[in-house]
Amino acid sequence: MLNDRDKYLLYSELAKLSEAGFPINNAAESILDTRPPSRQANFLKEIITGIESKKSLTETINSLSSGLSPLEISLINAGEKSGKIPEIFNHLSQYFNLKQSIQKKIKAGLIYPILLLHFGIILLALAKTAQSRDFVSEAMNVLTTLLIVYSICTIFYFGFQTANRKAQKSPSLDAFLNRIPILGKVRKSFALSRFTEILRTYLISSHSVSSSILAAAEASASGRILRCTKEKILPSIDAGNPVGPVLANEPDNFPPVFARAYITSEESGTLDVELKKWASVFTDEAESSSKKMGVIFPKIAYLLIVIVVIWQIFQMANIYFETLEQFIR
Repeated sequence: MLNDRDKYLLYSELAKLSEAGFPINNAAESILDTRPPSRQANFLKEIITGIESKKSLTETINSLSSGLSPLEISLINAGEKSGKIPEIFNHLSQYFNLKQSIQKKIKAGLIYPILLLHFGIILLALAKTAQSRDFVSEAMNVLTTLLIVYSICTIFYFGFQTANRKAQKSPSLDAFLNRIPILGKVRKSFALSRFTEILRTYLISSHSVSSSILAAAEASASGRILRCTKEKILPSIDAGNPVGPVLANEPDNFPPVFARAYITSEESGTLDVELKKWASVFTDEAESSSKKMGVIFPKIAYLLIVIVVIWQIFQMANIYFETLEQFIR
């Protein structure tokens, strides 16, 4: 299974080589010549096998054992249909580079709070042991407490991953996650960045407006944008109306300033230039919010853990005074 760093490196190399004119299978072979780690090598070999067996790139990645995310499959499919594979690889490379760097920053920031939490739990257990003289029982209590903490963290992590994946098709779940401070801003900015990037890619490749909008909505990985597209934007296009006014009536999905810019560029025939600019704006917003999340999240975790440790200290002090009182008696 490829991790985020593997994906960043692979997409970065594939972007450079495909931009230089290498077919995908030849680009994969060139990267294999550099002797990458086994995970990356297996991924590249499967791509070569799929392409050489006359499969499309989308069909090939759908059958990979590494199991790419729906987001990756959707973007690569859009890039293949529009003939803009290098741009899509570049977008994925930037996304996974930012993702793995933010995760690394959050993990580094959580090391001290986690050590502090363990210290507080063990310190309280030592105080209880001094009172009860039952080391085995208190040791089991410590292990049970830590197991509960680890279980809660694991459930939260995998629960969030599942919710984030389902939000790509569920408008209500997408809306719920977007209300979470900072995280919601990151998700919305990335969704709009993908939407504008894919829409521009399709339009400059001479695809119809309706097929371009639908591909962009699917690539956005936002359930709300996808529903808005299917229920409001596409019917409006089929009725012969422009897209801009529909976007302007959806401020929860599309920022009003972006909608106004879309309307004017749609009328002036400069939509490709405007979409390129907004893709960059939304990407910058996503990066800025992600970095802010990487700073704030460990601080929030640290504050919560300090509160827990202080509570443990008060409990320990209470045990100490109870023991002292028993000794005096």
